Amino acid sequence: MIKKRRLEDKVGSPESIIAPGTKFKGTIIGPQSVRISGHFEGKINSERLVRIDKKGRIDGTINSPYVIIEGELNGNIELAEHVELRIEGRVIGNINTAKIMMAEGGLLLGEIKMLRKEERPIIFVEKRNVGDEQDNQDKSL
Repeated sequence: MIKKRRLEDKVGSPESIIAPGTKFKGTIIGPQSVRISGHFEGKINSERLVRIDKKGRIDGTINSPYVIIEGELNGNIELAEHVELRIEGRVIGNINTAKIMMAEGGLLLGEIKMLRKEERPIIFVEKRNVGDEQDNQDKSL
């Protein structure tokens, strides 16, 4: 059996989508995943994944076990099991989660509250350039 590493592979589909160029204000409640590629203002309660794409923006709160942020969140993640803040992701607000992964380059202006004491933030580099590998080899010589 192949172990799935990416969060989006673990939670699957179907999903509700706010498309690029679309603005929506209100509340989204449901058992399926939600993808924000446009602008959403309000509250999201999902039983699966909430994903903010690179050009997506949420002004409001998220309650979801899984959250991926590649765009912008102005608000709080009130309760999550696993949050990924990717390289261009921006959060202005607080995050309550059991596990968080932050890519180098992600921005957080707020607090992280870990739900379990044994969990620690994981910091990772999303992509490595071939030149970076060569530089590291040269330094070790």
